[in-house]
Amino acid sequence: MIAVYYQSSTAQWKYELDDEEFNSIIDDLKSEPMDLMEMFDDSLEILRDLAGLEDDEINEDEADDQAYAIAFLWEYFNHLATEEERIVGDVAILELDDGTGVTIVPASELEDE
Repeated sequence: MIAVYYQSSTAQWKYELDDEEFNSIIDDLKSEPMDLMEMFDDSLEILRDLAGLEDDEINEDEADDQAYAIAFLWEYFNHLATEEERIVGDVAILELDDGTGVTIVPASELEDE
């Protein structure tokens, strides 16, 4: 099971994918050439767009997009990022209140606070 936490001034949630679904998504993503920075930006944009919605407001395509975004970001920070950016385990994405970007930290840092 992998998890990505998301927090902004308007939303806070935890999204989990079981190992089978995560591996299937990652295999699908790796089947075609990836532009890592474009996928990174697109994944964050998907999360921003869906963060304020309730589960019953998200359609099936948006749910699929969200699952792909979560899987990509977890894979990116656990395996693809530079050594300095790398995170071991679950990921927390903290949207900065001033709208200037995000901070990405290990989810374990949130659990300690």
